[in-house]
Parts: sequence; structure tokens; C-alpha cells
Amino acid sequence: MNMIVLMTAAGAPLAMLGLSTPDLPQRNCIFMIHPQLTSAVFESKEGKIVFPDRMTEYPCSYTRRKGGADIAFTNQNGWRFEVRMGRGDEGAWRASLADDAVSGRAFSPFGDRK
Repeated sequence: MNMIVLMTAAGAPLAMLGLSTPDLPQRNCIFMIHPQLTSAVFESKEGKIVFPDRMTEYPCSYTRRKGGADIAFTNQNGWRFEVRMGRGDEGAWRASLADDAVSGRAFSPFGDRK
């Protein structure tokens, strides 16, 4: 899995999470603006968490499990992201900081190549 699309809980496109290759337990990932991102979503709470100040590459863990993969990392503002992909290349994401959290849907448009 090299790219995962993140959407808001309402299903609006938010970001693409690019993952480095090869598939190792420790990979690098970066958020890219989704081409269908609207200004309303960019200015939303989710948008401000995913795109805080500048594009940054994050070290992320990548764990394969039966039927999917789990990706986790912390951004430069301390938000902990967890992406859980399942069968059918669909899943969910969650970002949390202390008692605050946001979440949404996720999918991998190119699937899992392995």
C-alpha cells in the first residue's frame, strides 16, 4: 500500500497519505492535498489538523495484519494519527491529541500490491 485517501466522517475528500517503499515496519509518509479538496474542508477542524503549517515527512509504523494494514505516526503539532485499512482496501483513520479527536473514512485507490 503506497497511497491512502483520507476523507472526513461525512465523506468529503481531505488528503492523500503517501507512503514510502519498500514495505518495511518503519516507513516515511507525507500528506498531500487531495485534488478535490474544497476550501470549506481545508478550513475545517480536520483540515487544520492534517495540514497544520507546512508539508512534513513523518516516520510512520506500517504493520501488516491478516486482511489489512495499520499505519501510525505523530505530526509536528503532536496529533497522533492511526490509519486502519481492512479488506477491500477500505478503512478508517483517527487523529487524537489529549482528549480531542477527529476521524473519518479511508481507502487505498491502488490497493495492496502484495
